[in-house]
Amino acid sequence: MDKYNQASFDEVMLFVRREVSQFIDAHPGEVFSAFAFDCNIWEGVELNLCLTTQGYLNEILHYYQTGARKDYYQTDEGILSLKYNTGDWKYQCFSSMNCVKDEDYSYFDTDDKQEKYQYWINLLAQVMNEFLQTPEYAAIPKLLDFKVLVYDHDEDPESSEQRLTAFGDRPAFRLN
Repeated sequence: MDKYNQASFDEVMLFVRREVSQFIDAHPGEVFSAFAFDCNIWEGVELNLCLTTQGYLNEILHYYQTGARKDYYQTDEGILSLKYNTGDWKYQCFSSMNCVKDEDYSYFDTDDKQEKYQYWINLLAQVMNEFLQTPEYAAIPKLLDFKVLVYDHDEDPESSEQRLTAFGDRPAFRLN
């Protein structure tokens, strides 16, 4: 299927389906507002699965709005930066997978770093796009405005929106 792959598309999809199913089964009664692949492409093509709830986001927003940078978190920009920052989500990295088994991280020590980066971030976006067609995705209790993201740890969430809308204009892909 591809020239860089160590964990195939099917292996990644199987991992996502299994882990989401187990997570949802272990958290009955919760309703989720977003699901993300928070990736670290530069370190073993790490894939971190993240979920959050609107209630938790409201709690953390209140915390930030009363803290030292409260003025920033009163703005639309500040609120959106919090909403799509998986580091502030209730279930950040509830499961992780390294798609490339390279303990020394030498995988990117070549001249075609950007090509490998684009390859993997696009492959993971394709996994997310196809995951949306699975029974495991359908089983996630979701708010009506549920969002999905696929982005590298060092990117802005808007990169996810651009990447995913290439597969079609689904409401779950649009961040606003």
